[in-house]
Parts: sequence; structure tokens; C-alpha cells
Amino acid sequence: MPANFPTNAVILITVAMLQTGVCVWLILSATLSRMALTPQTKRKWRTGAGVLLAAWLIVRLFLQMNPPAGGVLGAKATVAFVVFGIFAGTLPLWISPTFRQIIDSTPTTWIIGIQAGRAIGGVFLALLDMKLLPPEFACPAGYGDVLVAMLAMPVIYLLATGNSYARKAAILWNLLGILDLIVALITGVTYIPPFMRNLARNGGSPLYINYVLIIPAYGVPLMSVFHIYSLHQLFSRERDFAKEDSR
Repeated sequence: MPANFPTNAVILITVAMLQTGVCVWLILSATLSRMALTPQTKRKWRTGAGVLLAAWLIVRLFLQMNPPAGGVLGAKATVAFVVFGIFAGTLPLWISPTFRQIIDSTPTTWIIGIQAGRAIGGVFLALLDMKLLPPEFACPAGYGDVLVAMLAMPVIYLLATGNSYARKAAILWNLLGILDLIVALITGVTYIPPFMRNLARNGGSPLYINYVLIIPAYGVPLMSVFHIYSLHQLFSRERDFAKEDSR
């Protein structure tokens, strides 16, 4: 590998994304264990989610290890993975009553707690210090991810203790988390391609970016759909309380 190839950083990113996929599956599996569904239904959802999460990650890893001509997966490929992930994660919420029941049965603290994994975004700042990412992307994405990950814990505490401001705090935190992801995607698509071209012209190897971009291709869609799940819970439960109060 070239001297400027951030080997430890790409290993950390790959392991973190694998861990994220496993955590998502474990949350689903643990929730199913608590529900009064048939064993066949539980097995179907566990298997389906496991296959989807594993296949998605394997395909992305295969592409980064066997990139197309030019060696770098471009913005189009990353956006395609983002769109696929968000679509695959939200479609069952709209069309499947069983999946909505699963999400409604998942502890809110679990759905929010997984966002603590967003701290991996700090690696963007480390790569910035190595002059391997543009500051226009690394600063908002890195600091934004770390901030959202840190704020997840106070929000969980407010919810767990039944604080009267917990719901509003959770909604605002979710909106901040979604905004952070949108900003990261926009700045990434805008500033990373020209930065990589300049790096290649100066004799550097841009291949590490295939591993860095696994975060928006895998982690960002998963975190996005968990924000959607959290907001779904917060608003649906408020509607349920309103209905009970009107009786």
C-alpha cells in the first residue's frame, strides 16, 4: 500500500460498519423475542433482515475491493447505496402492519442508543489532520456526527426518567441528526471528488476513499432510517395519548 494509505483508519471504518449492521439485527431480534408473534413470523423477519444487512455490506465491500475502471467508487455509486438503504428500511414501515408493530414495540432507548455509533465520524477529523479529506466535508461531518452521538445519551436519560421535556428533546435531536446526515452527504458529493482528483494528480493514492465512503453507503442509510423509526414512535405515541384523552 502507498505510504499515505490510512490502513488503521480503513480497518476501523470497516469494523464499525460491520458492528452497526450486527447491532441493527440484534435490536430487531431482541424486539421480536419480546413480542407475541408466531415463531414462523419471527423467523421470517430475522432471516430477511439478516440477509438484507449482510448482502448489502458484502456487496459494498466487494465493490471497494474490486473497484471499476479508475479505481474509485464515485458519488453516483454512494448515492445509489444511500437511496437503496433508506428505501429498504422505510418501505416496510409504510406497507407492513407487522413491521410497524415491531418498531412500535422496540424500546425507544434502543432506537436512539444505536446512534451513539455515530462517534465513528470522528475518523473524518483524523483523516483531515492527515490531509486525506477536504475540510469542507470533514469538519461538518466529523463534528456533527460526534455531537449527535454525544447528545444521544442525555436524550436517552430524559426519556428513561420520564422528563416532561423528553419528547421535545428527542424530536429536536432527531431533526439535528437528520440535518447532520444531509449536510455530510451534500458536502461529500460536492467536495470529495475534486479533492481526490487533486490528490491523484499530486501522486497520492485515492483508493482509501472507497473505504471511507462505506460510511455514507452503509452507515448513513441505517442511521437515517433509525431517525425515521424514532420520529414514528414519538409522533404515533403522541397520537395515541391524544385519542385516550379525548375519550
